[in-house]
Amino acid sequence: MFKGLRKKASILSLTSITSPQSNTSTAPSSATNSESNYDKILTQVYDFEVALKAMDYLLDDRTKKGTDLLQNEADKNKDSTQPHAIFPLALGVMEFIEATLGFEPEVMARAHKTLSEAENASLNNSKYNVKYHLATSLIYPPGTEFQVTYAESTLLNALLMLLTENNGMVESAKALFKLRRAYQTLDAVYKRIKDSEPVFNKNLAKLKKEAAAVSMNNGSSKSSSMIYTQNRSFSTVDLPGYNSQSSSSGSLPQDIALMKNLEKIYLMRKARVEGASLGNSVHPESVNLFEDSNSSLTLAKQTNTSNIKGLMDSEEQSYRNSQEEEQEDEDDDDDDFCDASESFEQNDTLSAPPSSAPVADSSAQSVLSSIDTTPSSSRDATDNHLHVSTIDEYIHSGVQLCFGILQVVLSLIPPAIGKVLSIVGFKGDREVGLRLLWRTAITSRNIHGELALLFLLVFYDGPVQFVDNGFHLPGQSLNQNIISLENRATVSDSELDRILDNPPPYTSQLLRRARRMFPHNALWILQEGRMLAAEGDLAKASKTMQDFTDNPATKIQMQQAEALLIFDRSIIYIYQHEYDKAAKDLIYLIEINSWSKAVYLFMASACYLEKYRMIKMGIIDVADKQAELKKYSDLFDKYLDLALSYVPGVGHNAVGKKGGIGGSNKQMPFDKFLLRKSRHIETRKKQYPKLSTADIVGTSLIHELVYFWNGYNRMTQKDLKVALQLLGYSGAPNTEYSANTSDHSYALVEETEDEAMIRYFLQSVTLRQLGDVQKGLSLLDNHVISKYVLSDSLHSFRFNKLTYSPYIYPTALYEKTMFVWLLRTAKGSKVDAHQAVEESRSWLKRAEIVGEGDYELSNRTGMRIKAAGDRLEQLSAIS
Repeated sequence: MFKGLRKKASILSLTSITSPQSNTSTAPSSATNSESNYDKILTQVYDFEVALKAMDYLLDDRTKKGTDLLQNEADKNKDSTQPHAIFPLALGVMEFIEATLGFEPEVMARAHKTLSEAENASLNNSKYNVKYHLATSLIYPPGTEFQVTYAESTLLNALLMLLTENNGMVESAKALFKLRRAYQTLDAVYKRIKDSEPVFNKNLAKLKKEAAAVSMNNGSSKSSSMIYTQNRSFSTVDLPGYNSQSSSSGSLPQDIALMKNLEKIYLMRKARVEGASLGNSVHPESVNLFEDSNSSLTLAKQTNTSNIKGLMDSEEQSYRNSQEEEQEDEDDDDDDFCDASESFEQNDTLSAPPSSAPVADSSAQSVLSSIDTTPSSSRDATDNHLHVSTIDEYIHSGVQLCFGILQVVLSLIPPAIGKVLSIVGFKGDREVGLRLLWRTAITSRNIHGELALLFLLVFYDGPVQFVDNGFHLPGQSLNQNIISLENRATVSDSELDRILDNPPPYTSQLLRRARRMFPHNALWILQEGRMLAAEGDLAKASKTMQDFTDNPATKIQMQQAEALLIFDRSIIYIYQHEYDKAAKDLIYLIEINSWSKAVYLFMASACYLEKYRMIKMGIIDVADKQAELKKYSDLFDKYLDLALSYVPGVGHNAVGKKGGIGGSNKQMPFDKFLLRKSRHIETRKKQYPKLSTADIVGTSLIHELVYFWNGYNRMTQKDLKVALQLLGYSGAPNTEYSANTSDHSYALVEETEDEAMIRYFLQSVTLRQLGDVQKGLSLLDNHVISKYVLSDSLHSFRFNKLTYSPYIYPTALYEKTMFVWLLRTAKGSKVDAHQAVEESRSWLKRAEIVGEGDYELSNRTGMRIKAAGDRLEQLSAIS
């Protein structure tokens, strides 16, 4: 009976396909494995599935469950001579995410220690697999999988070291050395993946042809290295070489054990792919989504509200049930492998496998490129997904993620540093990196796919502007013919071209899948709120985030994610001029996060100042105006003083370590911004000793900060009009867009030329967002740029770099670039795209010249200039 099954499996197996072009480095794994290695191989594959499940718990904000699972497996294997390097890496990945969300020193130190252990364990495990010829992959030689785990742990460790603020020169040099090692390892494996693509695709086509022939002979539609018996199904792709063994070995007990273990691995992978392994009520048909033509974000669509609510309610009930039955689930899902003496239900009848959702393929080298992945053939794509072995899936998705991140990060480094790094082997290509990340996010249903998605979400919708979406050629239509990412086993280059041209409809599809798969993690709610805000739906964004934290059923375990969610929500409330709600969130943050308490409190004080101005100007009606004015004036004083007490090196906190990044006693760029504003206020106090602190501040403090969080690109027309009015509060009487006249003035102090430059700069941007581009540019030219630019010829460009607000000088020229572009490509005008690109680039070059050097907020300003330059470079190639 088993001989017959084994013969059929041999015909259908990937491992039965060889290529005459193969050499020793890329030979099929079946040529190297022996029966004595089967148990070792399956143990390693099982380890990878356990690790992937543990990391999925992190994605669902159930980190303790994940770490407990890893610890239980480690305890089981404590006496084993076989290494288990994937476990320390899985723990290191979990700790890395927590560390980089909150930057608490103790968490970062713990993650660094774990990842260092993972590096050593990976090297040892790779040597072990080479020594014993353990081929766990269908494509790559022994040890490749642990080269990938080594590269991953090294990369994350290097990034962690670079992000540690109090690192010295030696530690930074070590981090760059690690980064270089990770780069070299990933580059080598990535090239191996690319080199194997032609042969593998040829073999895959042959496999499909043979599988179809077998299916016809058996009167069944089942395909590819799958064996189905009564109530049981498993895949032999996780045991390279097994199906090509002689069918006369007759080792029936061994066959029974192997088949049961293969079944266990297959069912673990299937549960992970479908999202069922975590106990959440997620069904394949509710995971794959498609966008309509009205918005890139379907999460917030009214038509889906009732369905989403019902699904989330069922997920929450399932989560509560799973918490009560955790130990039972663990016993069911993660029991030990069986041995040869255990029984196995036997049946020759082939039965249909359960349906499933997509899993990662080797997208970097298009392993499944010949599969039809249109929605009508999604079941076929699903079947093929499950036939990709766990190890091959890990290798491909891991290389894509890590190499993609490296390429993008290196491309973001300022040109001067980038040139130095390229000399020693570093070279970043942003488009290559983004394509790798998109492939991973679309096709991978594992930690690598979700981390790729998180990276893309931060890249496109995060608080720092890595990409400039303001430059579009006339006639471009971005919301037509949206591609569905439903059940994708692969994605073509032409599809990636369309995705890169218009990311929002695709990040939203992937985010919704993640939200349904992992309903309990605040990180996904955070990203949903950011995406809604980027589309201008601020009310929906803040409500979505507020409803999540207000829900009594919400239990946020990852405090770092909670802090990020609340901080972003406070920023969105600021965009809406909901200053009391914003201040409440910011003040709460000092209880749960140590990123920078000074910044949180300074922003809260600025919110109270703006509320003071709204009341004074009559924008808000209150019952007792004088009482409310005093209340908010006092709150401004209180939290401004408290903010200063948390700045390292200032006042009574000069020796302590209460402030700075993660309490590191190192001032942040925004700390320096706070201190400069404080010095200006103290100077004014001496000039106007009888006025309250609230009455001596010049240009709006909060609106300066709004600019650096891309607020003017997110505000609604209503919010922009209020912002324009509030910015006029400090204006000199009878000047442009001032709220003051000779007869009536809200401001009680004189507006200085420096403060006027800031006001006019912010008002110019506000006017542009309101659609009055020409008037905005007039303000920018006449009241800002002309104050410090001494020559407007690029070849003889000279400027007077003042010191009051150093960020304003390069930033104003950057904004000039956007004004020029909009005017040159305005509807109804004769458009010369090439001329528009070149003129915009000339102004951006001026911004680069002015922005050279180290000054407060220089990183954010430099990032904006670089993003704009990269976008104009793209447009230059097609204009």
